[in-house]
Amino acid sequence: MGHSYAVTAEFYDLLQADDFRRLAERLTRRWLGTPRVGVLDVGAGTGLATALLAERTGLVVHAVEPSGPMRAVLLSRLAGNPQLLNRVRVHAVGVQDVGLTAAADFAWCVNTMACLDPEERAEGLAAIRAALVPGGRLVVQRPPHRVEPPWELPSRRLGDDLYTGQVTCADAGPDRATWRFTYRVTHGDQVVREARESFEVHLAQPPAFAAELRAAGLDPVGEDEPEIVIASAR
Repeated sequence: MGHSYAVTAEFYDLLQADDFRRLAERLTRRWLGTPRVGVLDVGAGTGLATALLAERTGLVVHAVEPSGPMRAVLLSRLAGNPQLLNRVRVHAVGVQDVGLTAAADFAWCVNTMACLDPEERAEGLAAIRAALVPGGRLVVQRPPHRVEPPWELPSRRLGDDLYTGQVTCADAGPDRATWRFTYRVTHGDQVVREARESFEVHLAQPPAFAAELRAAGLDPVGEDEPEIVIASAR
């Protein structure tokens, strides 16, 4: 795993929070149900889904986030929402090492599986299964299955400055790719600053990932967009 997000953490909420919230709200409306045990948020990042899940369920949310820079934003978000402080436990480890048993009946894992190599994915899925009670539900985004074309992140204006982001993808070998994020702050025609961060991502074909889920004791029962699988804990 080992991604630091040292550059990305600064820009993530400004450029991506609105789209992520819309996605999280749509998926939770359809798939959350009524958890009664607890909630697991794998790859909690800056805490956008963590806060939503804590508000909607009233249960303890186990927020798993190994990146210090992303976790700093998550903790700041929680500090600004005192009503959530008793409902969130932050685990500063990768999902493979979270060590929870029967602690949740709903798990959320979006924008995370791509960061794990096949061995880490197997360990992570096994840890998610251990954290879920039988019949618990997992909403998980599949790893990408191909090298994607470049895309633009949403742009945002902050004062008189414009914040933008671009992502390019490159083949990095069998079942691997490199995502390169470039962030720019411009003032009129002048580039004030530019920052870059690269991530190694691991690819998996949808049938292969479904087999990995089943091997971990998580049976696929539905699908959604983008590349979302719904699984039930055996």
